[in-house]
Amino acid sequence: METGIIVFAYNRSCHLKQVIDGLKENKGISKLYIFQDGLKCEQHRSEWEKTRQVIDEIDWCEVVSHYEACNKGLSRSIVDGINRVFEENDTVVVLEDDCVPAPRFIEFMEQCFEKYKGDQRVYSVGGYSWPINIQRKDESDIYFCRRISSWGWGTWKDRWEKYEQDYTFLQRMKSDQKLSEELGIWGNDLERTLVDRVKGLNDSWAVFWALKTIEDGGFCINPYTSFIENIGFDGSGVHCGKTDSYKVELNTCTGGKICFPKEISIQEETENAFAKLYGCHTAVRHEQAMARDRILVYGLGNSFFENEEIINRSYNIVAFIDKNRKGYYAGRKIVKVEDIAEYDYDQILITIKSETERARVACRLAGEYQVPSEKIISVNDAGVT
Repeated sequence: METGIIVFAYNRSCHLKQVIDGLKENKGISKLYIFQDGLKCEQHRSEWEKTRQVIDEIDWCEVVSHYEACNKGLSRSIVDGINRVFEENDTVVVLEDDCVPAPRFIEFMEQCFEKYKGDQRVYSVGGYSWPINIQRKDESDIYFCRRISSWGWGTWKDRWEKYEQDYTFLQRMKSDQKLSEELGIWGNDLERTLVDRVKGLNDSWAVFWALKTIEDGGFCINPYTSFIENIGFDGSGVHCGKTDSYKVELNTCTGGKICFPKEISIQEETENAFAKLYGCHTAVRHEQAMARDRILVYGLGNSFFENEEIINRSYNIVAFIDKNRKGYYAGRKIVKVEDIAEYDYDQILITIKSETERARVACRLAGEYQVPSEKIISVNDAGVT
């Protein structure tokens, strides 16, 4: 297989220099494809020109550089660049100008490409290790999940052909019980990302790749120890702020073959970890949860979301009652209040912030729908606020 190594840059010369220096430490790189987006505004010109100089000074390998005449933005730049490099290669490795690779990053990617080149279930290989605690079950160096990483990643041409900027992903997934559960585990945050994309508040390309992978039941490879350090959360980037939440231990091993698991599967522990990171607690079902009091949750709004973890620790949610939503949330049906007679439940938990409104709903449930008063509880009764 031929692998195209791509670097995307704009106007962070110091960051890009660290990425290039990191790649130089990787063995076997003979060619780089580097894309620099066009100037967005005069305020960026100085750093934008310095960034081009960093690219022009690379002398340790062949460089195929693409300098855009106008500013295309993040999404178009990356998608167009990947498509272009796939015209000449079977696999690609994608780095942005804030993803610094460890010395064995390319070796790791190439071994994963070779191992799973014929397995269409594997959609993406990530070099970054998410900041979550997952214990190794065997000697494997990798684990599988359904959440793609865009921080030093790669894929095969036949997998990337599935990529599409489809704004109807969420509509389909939230209308299907199983898919809504998968979305709740791996990408509960993606709804806001996609909505903001529609509003023009972000320029994410990755949200579509993430949703496509989840919808298709694709697998993503992650290393237990990261081959990528993201240095972009220093306040310098156009698309991210300042935080140290994504700092991880970097893999400093100097050689050796990657140890792969015997089968492609996802551990329950991994689902739990990602539900806490990007998903929601409602989506993760356990035997102990099934034994708790069965409840209908009245109100799928901010009061519920603020207390979702503790509610799921205390109860087994059967369904949600909400007049403004429909379909499923994290695998649970969203129903109208008229439908509650169809469900077997122990209590109805009213998750509405307004005390007056909670009292009104309780009276309606007891009167119009003849729910015994002892079966009606509120967030206060449940020990949450």
